[in-house]
Amino acid sequence: MLSSREKISTRQAVILFLTLVYSPAIRLFPVFTAQIAERAGWLAPVIAMIPFICLVFVMQALFRNEKEASLSDIFIKILGNIPGRMLLFIYLLWLMVLLGLYVRYFAERFLTSLLPNTPMAFFTITMLVVVYFAARGGIVPLARATEFLFLLFTVIFVSLFLLTLSNIEIINLLPVTYYDILPLTKSTYAILGIWGYFPFIFFFGDEINDKEHICRFGLQGTGYLLITALLLLIQTIGVYGYTIIERVSLPYIIVIKSISLLETIERIESIALAFWVITDFVIISVFIYMVVSIIKFLFSLSQKKHLVSPITVFAFVFSLYIAQNRLELANFSKYIGLQLNLFFGLVIPFALFVIGKKRKKI
Repeated sequence: MLSSREKISTRQAVILFLTLVYSPAIRLFPVFTAQIAERAGWLAPVIAMIPFICLVFVMQALFRNEKEASLSDIFIKILGNIPGRMLLFIYLLWLMVLLGLYVRYFAERFLTSLLPNTPMAFFTITMLVVVYFAARGGIVPLARATEFLFLLFTVIFVSLFLLTLSNIEIINLLPVTYYDILPLTKSTYAILGIWGYFPFIFFFGDEINDKEHICRFGLQGTGYLLITALLLLIQTIGVYGYTIIERVSLPYIIVIKSISLLETIERIESIALAFWVITDFVIISVFIYMVVSIIKFLFSLSQKKHLVSPITVFAFVFSLYIAQNRLELANFSKYIGLQLNLFFGLVIPFALFVIGKKRKKI
C-alpha cells in the first residue's frame, strides 16, 4: 500500500482531468457544435452536463467501498478475473491509440500555425523528452505542477474571453428556439466524447486519496467544465458565426488573432498557443501514466518507471503513422475517436454500475 505522501488527492486528480480536456476541447467543441447545432451550439454544454453529472455519481458508487482501489481493480471485482482483464486490455489498446493521437495533434498544430517547414519529428521528440522525465517522476509532482498551471491557465483563458467581448455579435448566438433542442442534443456527443475521459483518471486510482469525495470535487469540476465550455463557444461562434467556425481547423486561435489591445498590442495568440502547449504536455503525460498503470496491473509488475521508456518510444513511432495528413487525422477523430470515447468513457462505466448492482459487488 502506498503512503499518503506518494498519493495525490481527489481534488488534484480532478484538476488533472480539467486541464487535460482543454486541448481537445478548444480544437473540437466549436467546430462540431457549429456544424450540428449552428448558432445554438453554444448551449450544447448545458445539455451535456446532465449525463456527465450522472457519470460522476456512477464513479462515486464504484469506489464507495474500494477506497484504495484503481479502476482496474473495479473491473476485476465486478466482472471477474478473465473478463475483467480482457476488458482492461481493450482499454489499454484504446488509450495507446489516444496517446499517439494527441502526440500527432501537438505536432500538427505547430506545423499549421507556427513553423510549417520544420520536420514533424522535431516537435514530437521535443515534447516527448519533457514528457518522459515528467512521467518517470510520478504522478505526485505532475499533479502539483498542474495545480499551479491550472490556476494560471484559468486566469488567462477568462482574460482572453473578456478581451473578445467587444467583437461578439449577439446575432451570431440568437435566436434559439425549441427547434434547436434536437440538434443541440446531437451535438453533445463531441463534448461528452472528451468529458468522458473522467473515468480514465482512476486507472491510477490506487495513487489517489480520499476517493469518498469523488462526488464533491466531481460536481465542482462539472461547474468549471460548463462555464469554460460556454465561454469557449460564445467566444468562437459569437465572433465569427457558425458558418465560418464550422469550416476552420483552429477556430479559437483565429478568434484570439482578432484581438487588438488598445490598437497597439497584437499577436496575443502566442499566449494562447503557449498554454495550449502546456495542456498538451499534461494530456500526453497523464495518458502515458494511465498506460503504464494498466500494464503494471495486468502483468503484476512492481515498478512503473521502467515502462515509461518503451511507451514513450511507441508514442513517437505511432504518432508518425496514425494518419497521412491532417484530413485523415480529423476524420479519425470525427468518425472513430469520439464514438469510442463515448463507449469507453460513458457506456462501460454505466454498464459496470448496473452489473455491479445486480451482482451485489458495489
